[in-house]
Amino acid sequence: MDTNFFSVRTHQTKVGSYLSDTAALISGVVQGSGIGPLMFLVYINELAAVLERYGIKGKLFADDVKLYLQILNYVRVPQLQQAVDALVVSMG
Repeated sequence: MDTNFFSVRTHQTKVGSYLSDTAALISGVVQGSGIGPLMFLVYINELAAVLERYGIKGKLFADDVKLYLQILNYVRVPQLQQAVDALVVSMG
């Protein structure tokens, strides 16, 4: 078993006979692996939990997320920013 399944990962795209430069993967879930779907659910579950802590509604579908927060004045703007900051820290 590969001990680097979640770290020290790279990605390269092939189109025809051409290969892109190698890029480091710093987050996300490996596609095409047997454990990938389960890891995606774990990953997305954390995202939903962070949003909930900040009172942000989220709609999740496949690999898409939409955030909802009614902002009627400047008081709630920091709430949204704190949630986004928390996502960056926890998902990074």
